[in-house]
Amino acid sequence: MIDIASLTSQVKRNCNISDARYWGDYSLCGLLLRLRELYRVEKGIQLWEKMPQEDIGRWISDREALWKKVRDNDFQDIYVNGNVFGPFETERINAELEKEGIVYGAGLGLHLKPSFFLAGLSAKKTVDGFEVYMAGNELARDLSDSPAMLQGRVIFARIEITKPLLWARFQEMKCRRMHGALSFAFSRYGVSPEDEPAEKMDKVMSDIASSELDTYVHHEIGEACEGEKIGRDWKELLMTIASSKAELFARAVKDILSDTSEKGMIKYMITKQKQGSLGFYIVFLSGFRKLLFPEITGAFKLFIDKCDWSVVENARTAGYLRASGQMEHLLYLYRSKTDRSSLLESIDKELLNGLS
Repeated sequence: MIDIASLTSQVKRNCNISDARYWGDYSLCGLLLRLRELYRVEKGIQLWEKMPQEDIGRWISDREALWKKVRDNDFQDIYVNGNVFGPFETERINAELEKEGIVYGAGLGLHLKPSFFLAGLSAKKTVDGFEVYMAGNELARDLSDSPAMLQGRVIFARIEITKPLLWARFQEMKCRRMHGALSFAFSRYGVSPEDEPAEKMDKVMSDIASSELDTYVHHEIGEACEGEKIGRDWKELLMTIASSKAELFARAVKDILSDTSEKGMIKYMITKQKQGSLGFYIVFLSGFRKLLFPEITGAFKLFIDKCDWSVVENARTAGYLRASGQMEHLLYLYRSKTDRSSLLESIDKELLNGLS
């Protein structure tokens, strides 16, 4: 039998090291939101329950003190049943954990931040040739909040990340009595602003999260397929421009390319006619991604009136063509520039200037 408590402690240790090294890459607001969510998870507080503000403050202070102690530590190996694994050897680790109904995930996220989690395994399936682990109740996690994560031909999909993101939007809809994409998305799942954020809504939100996770999985599939076309230069480009505005732009280009791919999430929405997913896509579209893909906003407005998926398909095609051109431009600049400074200057001048 696997010692779950020991394994959880090992994963939490690496989570803390990662957070200690990379917390400064988040905005102050983004960091506080992530800390609140991490506190909620570690304390077992339900989404509909209020969190004690004084306790959160003390917990954050304690966490900052812990970060100072561990930020210079190396990531530690993972011990399972007497075997030793590197922290990113997810395939070998999960070969040991699957029989116990546990899944372990590790990978690199925004700003190349290492991300780790340990969770109950809700399901495992194959989608378009990719192994997909559906993670349930999480035992250990870091500050990262990506609903799905790609590693090779494996995708980790996390309902306990997706659900709070949707719950926050549900509360936003109630507070503002908002119309448009947000109310449209929830209405497709039978949820209205009049519904109360109580315990009975938890099951509904779990069902929505599960459905939306299937859509996020196809973002990762699109990312893998487009990544094969781009080649190894992509990762080297990211490492060169890491922790810069250019990195955020480049990742947004890759995200739009993945979303609009023939294997991506928008094609999946169209094929399955997932109206709620289309609404949530508009809701969560922000920053560079929103600037890079204006067609989808116009298409959504037309879709609300006519429910014509062809306008979404036209927007997808236009978005893919633009993102492909921008990716080619990024890679051309990377291959032609000799240092980071000149590369950043060229991206700023040729791609970022005038983007509004």
